[in-house]
Amino acid sequence: MKKSFVLIALCTCLFSCKTTMVNLLIKDPKVENTETIKAFQQKHEYPTTNSLILVADTTAIVQEMFKGMSEGYYIFNSKGELLCYNGQSTCSGEQFRQFLKTSSETFTHCNDKNLTLDSVLAQTYDLNNQPVQRKQFENTDYYIVSYWAKFMGGKRGYEDAVLWMEEELAKNNSDTSVTFIKINTDLQESWGMKAGEKVRLKFKIKDNSMKLKLSDLPYENPPSTVKS
Repeated sequence: MKKSFVLIALCTCLFSCKTTMVNLLIKDPKVENTETIKAFQQKHEYPTTNSLILVADTTAIVQEMFKGMSEGYYIFNSKGELLCYNGQSTCSGEQFRQFLKTSSETFTHCNDKNLTLDSVLAQTYDLNNQPVQRKQFENTDYYIVSYWAKFMGGKRGYEDAVLWMEEELAKNNSDTSVTFIKINTDLQESWGMKAGEKVRLKFKIKDNSMKLKLSDLPYENPPSTVKS
């Protein structure tokens, strides 16, 4: 039986910490597929290099959809180990700029053996609908993974979540090599959804949190139980 979901997500520092009106960014999610994601990037002349799509199942669809809001991006070292910020800024955009200037001083190895670059890539497929492994990418000093979704602001949302990071990396003149990977988290036909269908999304913002509620998801074959 299908049901609605509620998600609580911190929203004090959306995307690159620009003063964005959330109600102008978030749209009703639409069921996408590989072709519509690729077409969106090509239409706006965004690079599709290292563009991936998230894999999800019925037990974690809502959480996966909102990774762009709850996680934003991850930074991994050359071994694929997660790095954590140890500076003073609370803004993810400023933290990223600090990383480009003094990566070794502002980001250090986290004690998290479960979240690695390999585990992240194992939950994705590429724009050719093929599974992804780290060996497909060139060996670099760092790997940056950013999450985005069309329903999170469309063109404006993509630029705030992805494009600004690509532009900052392009301006980086250091000898440090970085591989930038962007992962789409829109509802996908491959998740067992009806292509082109939309889901109603309502939200309330209070203090430093956002309460999000989705209408029933348009499954092709509704599961008997869906965990929120």
